[in-house]
Order: sequence, then C-alpha cells, then structure tokens
Amino acid sequence: MFTKVNSKVVSVDIGQTGPVIARRGAMLFYTGQVLFQPHQIAGAGGGGFGGGGFGAMAGRALAGEHESTMVAQGNGVVHYGFRGIEVQIVDLGAVGGVLRVEASRLLAYTSGLQASVVSVASQGGGGGGGGGLLGSLRSAAAGAMTGQGMFTTQLSGAGTAVILGHGGVFDLPVTPDKPVVVDPQAYVAAGGQLNTTLRSAMSWRNVGRSGGEAMQLECTGQGVVFVQASEEKL
Repeated sequence: MFTKVNSKVVSVDIGQTGPVIARRGAMLFYTGQVLFQPHQIAGAGGGGFGGGGFGAMAGRALAGEHESTMVAQGNGVVHYGFRGIEVQIVDLGAVGGVLRVEASRLLAYTSGLQASVVSVASQGGGGGGGGGLLGSLRSAAAGAMTGQGMFTTQLSGAGTAVILGHGGVFDLPVTPDKPVVVDPQAYVAAGGQLNTTLRSAMSWRNVGRSGGEAMQLECTGQGVVFVQASEEKL
C-alpha cells in the first residue's frame, strides 16, 4: 500500500507490497536494496485498435499520451512524486475494481493490478467517435480540442494506484440517476462502470468565443469520477 508523506509525495515499502510500477522520472529517493527496470504496459506498443498499428500510432502521435514506466522491485522503501503536483491514493477495491486514468495523470500503481492501454472510443467515451480508423481520428480530434487523449490507461484488479492533480483531486460519485458533467481539462480518472461522452455546449457561431465550458464531459453509469481543482495540464 502507498502512504502519503505529504500532499505531493507518497512512499511504498516494496518488500511488503511487491513490485511497483511508476512513470519514468517519478522516483525521488529510496532506502534499501531496490532495482529499477523499464516496464511496458500491455497495448502501449501501438497495435490492437481499430485500424491496427497505423491507427494506434497515429493516435498517439496526435495525442502525445504514452508515458514510459519503470518497475521497482527488491526490498526497500521508495518515495515518489512528480513536479510538485498533488497526489491522491486510490484503492481500486473501493471503485469497483476498475480505474481508467489519463496516462499523464498516473504516477504509480502496485504490480498486482492488470494494466493495459485502451481506446477511449472502445470504452464508450471520447464523444462517440465510433470504431475503426475513422473513429480513432474523430477521437483524436476531440482529444486535441479538449486536452483528453484518444487512449487511456486501464487498471483492474485488487491493489492501489496514485494519481496526480493540480490543486488536489476530489472524487464525485456517479449513479444511473445522477450523472456528473465535468470540464474535460479538469478530468483525471474514472472508477467503476462509467461511460464518458464528450459533448458540445456551443453553436458553430460561438466557436472561439466560449471558455472551457464549451466542451463538456458527461459521466454516466455507476462509479466515481476524479477531478482536479484546476484546468492546468501536465
């Protein structure tokens, strides 16, 4: 389990939890005998979505959303943080065993979790871009407009993860009779069985005149949406 040292740093005893995966450059310091090695998330190589490798690589080129990760293993205590951004520890058991988080917002997670890179379109989000290469391009265009990518990291199983948010992260419950609408640039992650749909609240006449409220992300289903107290990007 991760432990908050303060609002911006977490520590983890990998001798007790087992290996931990974190974004490259997030390790601040450690004590004990710890070995760090490059790690590859399933699906992060560019294949397996819609138009195949081309569609996936094109999407990541547009979105710039893949983050390199490292696995820490051995016997010691590792401290993690990133750019002085606030951290939030999420127990997946409390959010239905599934967490979908923007790659840039994921700091670290325990290796017992299954991690994969999935398309937003295949998860019901991204504005209804549809499947295949056409759907991926539509999702990429939506991601470019809002700051959301067309791919997201999905964690599932039993374990904990640490997410990042400017100004701190707070969680909002979502139920079938109580959807939540958030600014896409404030969105951090979604836990449980949630669908995210990008929608526009403006007419074409108002393009360029509206603020962040012009594009909205509607979260429906059963679960939790995590929002940062800022629209600032990483």
